[in-house]
Parts: sequence; C-alpha cells; structure tokens
Amino acid sequence: MNGKRTETTKMVFIFGSVLSIAIISASTAFAECRKEPSAQCKGAKLGGIDWRGAKLDGGDFRNADLEQANFAGASLKGAMLIGSNLQQARLEQSDLSGANLEGADLRWANLENAILVKARFTNAKMAKSDLENADLSQAVLTGADLTRADLVSADLQQADLQGVKLDGAYMAYANLKQANLTGASINRTRFIGARLKDAIWINGQVCKAPSIGICK
Repeated sequence: MNGKRTETTKMVFIFGSVLSIAIISASTAFAECRKEPSAQCKGAKLGGIDWRGAKLDGGDFRNADLEQANFAGASLKGAMLIGSNLQQARLEQSDLSGANLEGADLRWANLENAILVKARFTNAKMAKSDLENADLSQAVLTGADLTRADLVSADLQQADLQGVKLDGAYMAYANLKQANLTGASINRTRFIGARLKDAIWINGQVCKAPSIGICK
C-alpha cells in the first residue's frame, strides 16, 4: 500500500515539475514581448493592444493575434508578421518597410499613408483594406486578395502584383508605373487616372506612354 502511495507521490511530483517548467517557459517567452525593437511576440495574443507610435523594428509577430490592434504611426521596419491576424488593425502612417506579411490577414485593416516599401504580402488576405496614399513601391503582393480594397493614390511603382485579386478595388490615381499585373483579376476595378506607363498588363502586354487609366 505504501509502495503505491510512494509511486503516486512521485508521479504527482513529476507532473508538477513539468507543469512548472512549461509555465516558466511561457512566462519567459511573453516577457520578451515588449514595446521595443526586436520584440519577440510570436504567437502572442495582442488583440486590441494600443502600441501607437511604438518602435518595433525587427520584431517577431509571426502568427500573432493582433486583431483590432492600434499600431498607428508605429515603426515596424523589417518586422516578421507572417500569418498574423491583423483584421481591422490600425496601421495608418506606420512604417512597415521591408516587413514580411506573407499569408497575414489584413481584412478591413487601415493602412492609409503607410510606408510599405519592399514589404512582402504574398497570399495575404487584404479584402476591403484601406491603402489610400500608401507607399507600396517595390512591394511583393503576388497572390494576395485585394478585393474591394481602397488603393486610391497609392504608389505601386515596380510592385509585383502577379495573380492578385483586384476585383472591385479602387485604384483611382494610383501609380502603377513598371508594376507587374500579369494574371491579376480586375473585374470592376476602377483605374480612373491611374498611371500605367511601362506596367506589365494582365495579359503580359507592356503599357505604352502615357497609358492613363487604361493600358495602351
């Protein structure tokens, strides 16, 4: 009888030790998720957090839940946001230059006047996102879903838009010079006043000057 009790006590001790280690490890991981550059927030639950104007360059936010988070005016240059949930997040006037947002969910996100130079949005969900006046020059958006997105006056010069869904998107006065739109879906897309000089059109045709609002 005493042997069984001793064995049970040992099992309880071992389980408790393992649980303590797991809790300590989790606490240590979240302790690194701070409002500072190179923040380690992979997989963190930060929905609704207010980090306006924060300096988070090089931060790791892979697969993090950032729904409705406020990063307005924040600096996230070179940050890793692969697979993150940024639905309805506020990123207006933020700097995401060189950031990786592959597969991220940015539906209904506000990216007005954001700096997104050379950022990667491969296969990102961006339907109904607000990218008005955003700088997306040389950004990679291959396979992204920008259905009904607002790209009015956005700078997309030399951007890679191959296979992008732009159905119903607003692209009035956008700069698409030298952008690659091969295979893009543009049903009901508004290109009023958009600059398309030297852009590669959906059928592979290179748009000749001046090509304003339509590829010639």
